[in-house]
Amino acid sequence: MKLTSLFVAVLAAGSAALAGKFSSAADEFKYDDELKVECAQLGEKGSELTNPDGSQRWISPTCVETRKPLALRYGRDGPTQCSVKAEDTFHETLLRSITFDSVLRCRVPRNKLPYAKHLELAVRVEGVRVRPGSKLRRISGNFNAVLHGLQGNLMAASVYPVVDQPLPETASGVTTMQFNLKWYEGTGLSVLMANKRYEEHFVIEPVVAVMLCILTACIVYVVGRVYVEGSLIPRVLKEQSKESQKSPLADAGSERENKKSK
Repeated sequence: MKLTSLFVAVLAAGSAALAGKFSSAADEFKYDDELKVECAQLGEKGSELTNPDGSQRWISPTCVETRKPLALRYGRDGPTQCSVKAEDTFHETLLRSITFDSVLRCRVPRNKLPYAKHLELAVRVEGVRVRPGSKLRRISGNFNAVLHGLQGNLMAASVYPVVDQPLPETASGVTTMQFNLKWYEGTGLSVLMANKRYEEHFVIEPVVAVMLCILTACIVYVVGRVYVEGSLIPRVLKEQSKESQKSPLADAGSERENKKSK
């Protein structure tokens, strides 16, 4: 019983240590988690609007494709598309940004904490003239986004327009925006996050290594003891009893042979 209790206790401790090490924290982003994008709403004169309590008024477009606010996917490279209807408040802000040549102040959360600090971005929206010589401009809609993440936290980001490659004309009162995402691990540009497997990020610390060694030793001890007591010792005792039963008969036979020879 003591041996079993010790084994269960060590197994539970090892499992808890491994679970705490290999499971990501609840406040960290995981691959493909959504990072909601919000921007400061612009008024008719191009200035940022505030709420009645004086706080900043942040808005996010509702994408036609998903019917959800615009969000970037953590760690996922490639295009993210969001089409905005003309009646959307965010669409008005985009047009006012072009009209007043005002840079949009946007933000994305750094992690998944309920009151997470946000990373602010300065995003310039470029306009494309509808026709040569016309003053009317439409939203270019094509953006590059370079983002840096480290251990499930957003470290840095930059979003800028692709002026020479505008998206097709707005159709049926819908403007399409496309964000071409490229994620990097850490703050440098040398390690692409797509080239790193998330399970390889975990490093076994000395405490966890010691727990694994103890767990392995306990398993080997229990298995060895079960084998010795349950199989090896009974087999040896059985063989010895058989030999002891055969030995008197053999001695008697040898004595008879000796008498005959005499």
